[in-house]
Amino acid sequence: MQKTIILLLLSCISFLYANTYMNAIDLSVPNHVIGQSLLEYEDKTAEMAFSDIRALSPADFKPLDKDVASHPFTLSAFWYQFKVENKENSPLSRLIVFEPAWLDSVNIFVLSAQGELESYEGGNIYPYSKRAIDHYLINFKHEFEPGVSTVYVQVKTRDPFIVSVSVMDKSAFLKEQVSTSTYTGLIYGGIIAMLFYNLFLFFGIKEKYYALYVLYLCTFLAANASYNGYTFMYLFSDHPTVQNWAQSTSIFLFMLTGLLFANSFLNLEKYHQTLYKITKYMIFLIIGIALLSAMVGGYHMHVMLSIILVMLVSIYIFGMALFSWLTGNRSARFFLLGAASGLIGAVITALTVMSFIPYSYMTYKANDFGMFIDVVLLSLALADRMKITQEEKRIAEKEAKTDMVTGLFNRRAYNEICNMEYQRLVRNHRILSVVMFDIDHFKRINDTYGHDTGDIVLKNVAQIVESVIREYDYAFRIGGDEFLLLLPETNREQASLLAERIRKQIEDQKVVDKNNLILSLTASFGIAQYNQNDASIETVTRKADEALYQAKKSGRNRVVVLDRFAKV
Repeated sequence: MQKTIILLLLSCISFLYANTYMNAIDLSVPNHVIGQSLLEYEDKTAEMAFSDIRALSPADFKPLDKDVASHPFTLSAFWYQFKVENKENSPLSRLIVFEPAWLDSVNIFVLSAQGELESYEGGNIYPYSKRAIDHYLINFKHEFEPGVSTVYVQVKTRDPFIVSVSVMDKSAFLKEQVSTSTYTGLIYGGIIAMLFYNLFLFFGIKEKYYALYVLYLCTFLAANASYNGYTFMYLFSDHPTVQNWAQSTSIFLFMLTGLLFANSFLNLEKYHQTLYKITKYMIFLIIGIALLSAMVGGYHMHVMLSIILVMLVSIYIFGMALFSWLTGNRSARFFLLGAASGLIGAVITALTVMSFIPYSYMTYKANDFGMFIDVVLLSLALADRMKITQEEKRIAEKEAKTDMVTGLFNRRAYNEICNMEYQRLVRNHRILSVVMFDIDHFKRINDTYGHDTGDIVLKNVAQIVESVIREYDYAFRIGGDEFLLLLPETNREQASLLAERIRKQIEDQKVVDKNNLILSLTASFGIAQYNQNDASIETVTRKADEALYQAKKSGRNRVVVLDRFAKV
């Protein structure tokens, strides 16, 4: 019985050890993302040398059992071991490629079948020239001897810990990168196109939120280019420290410009004072955190806080947009959709790089996809906002020129229209008549029945006027009970007929006030026609006013036409 138990234990132990040794990967084919072939060991001190690692028991290394290694923010060093097999009789040159591009330190030790050891060092803390080929991803080239070689990899990074390893020849790697480059080109091309489009709109329209949107896009591109290694490749190849700080700093700038743009676009200062103040304080808080964490906590704290905060800021912007939309801000509708896509992308990518959700290409690149949709929707939001702004401006201008009681044009509109019509008269040698009238004894109505009844009378008279005049005529309430009509293409005889129709309808109408009081009304009219000696329409108006005075003097409730060439 004891022998049986011992045999079972030995079998289990041998099974565990057998699982510890992974199958060697075949160098004759490209090996993309070899996580399932890796063994992993965590060095919590981050100080173990290669000799210390080789002295470990094989059982200390555990199978990774996933395509990509990922851990929450850590300062540990992780060691990976895998075997490769060269079935040829001569050495094979292969690239060992690491993704993402932000890994600080990657040290490789290759032990050949003959026991020869070669080592390499690289990563974001080393100059870009350390890379075997000119590419934004960290890469090394090694000549693998025939037989089975063992590869040890040490990875340390202050950034989010994600490690993807691929082994393949140069041509296969570059061929594989074509699809990635196409995707990157589409994302960058679309965003840059929107950037320039909105920049040109800003120069034309001069609206502040267009400029802030352009800055928002610029900071996204800067953040994306830095943490994908493009800035290291093209700008900071000899300055790895600058490259590292550019990654976290650009994320902070992206947050700040996002808040500034949202604040301006949603017009929080006008519509939501409390949100405006919270957003302003949040901006100063983020600036303070960025500076303080850089000075006190160093790069590791700086980048860790930038990723956590970008998630929180995305949630805040979405909530701000939702609140604005629910409280009646029409321009928030497309902004809300854009904020939702940006939020989903930012949160998924942040949770992926912090190892809270499993790594995949889609989750890792979710921020890019979300941002691209965000850019499209925010461009629609800007166009929608401009449309709403123009509509509000048109309504405001109309209200500024409209009498609030009657709905007719007011004196401000009269001044503008007179100038326009006078230019047309002089240019085209046309005709025009002016009709002035007021309601007889209107002051008595106000004093006896109150201003509410007076307003009802004014509205009724205005309705009569609008029902009689033509589409191209202008009706104004100049003040009190005084009305004025500008009648283009109308001589004084025609104007007299039109005025008589209005007078008769006013006389025939019975006005009922809110107390069911029935009032009878009459009105007096004065008419004058423009002639070429008149220096302005205002001159014609003064003549019509004189005719109105004569109508009142001669008994009211009548139409008086002033002689065309009379002097006033």
